[in-house]
Amino acid sequence: MKTLRWLLPFTFGVDMRAIDAAISLAQSAGATLVPVSLVSASPGGARLEHIQQSKDFLKVVQNKAERHQVPLELYEVFTADVLPSLAILVYDTRCDGIVLVTDGNHTRLMQDEEMKHLLIASPAALIMIRLPAHSGFTPPVHPGTRFLSWLRSLWALGTAGHHMAGTKHTSHRGTTVDQNRTAPSCLTLYAGR
Repeated sequence: MKTLRWLLPFTFGVDMRAIDAAISLAQSAGATLVPVSLVSASPGGARLEHIQQSKDFLKVVQNKAERHQVPLELYEVFTADVLPSLAILVYDTRCDGIVLVTDGNHTRLMQDEEMKHLLIASPAALIMIRLPAHSGFTPPVHPGTRFLSWLRSLWALGTAGHHMAGTKHTSHRGTTVDQNRTAPSCLTLYAGR
């Protein structure tokens, strides 16, 4: 029996609830999760905060998946155009579907416009996760507070001292889309620690 492979795209906003839901669903279905962080890169390069969010997303997914024993293949992609890159990645990573997460009002892990485009013209089956709305009033949390809380939890697990070294670059097959500079300009297999 063929193991399911689901692409989990990320472009913006590390959301712990969304990551937990995707990992839980992959675990219950026995699927391999293929988280791909797509970093927008202009000819001048990528913004530092986008690169940091990408690293944070990949590290969080790796830690949570290890805890739940979900098989993973982590990738980081620097691209000038996210949507055509997703189509190529689905093919290159041999994924059966794309996991999208929403809370009913907003898309999680991606921009709303990116999800709308995937709903209209998806390169693979879509696996939709709709998170329940928060119950009661929750005061807004400053992004720095959330990051420090996450960092403390990593420190408590003894993983904060590990660095993000060990990435392995893999070559990307040349396609017509590559020549138009809309495909991933750099596909990196993320090896974690």
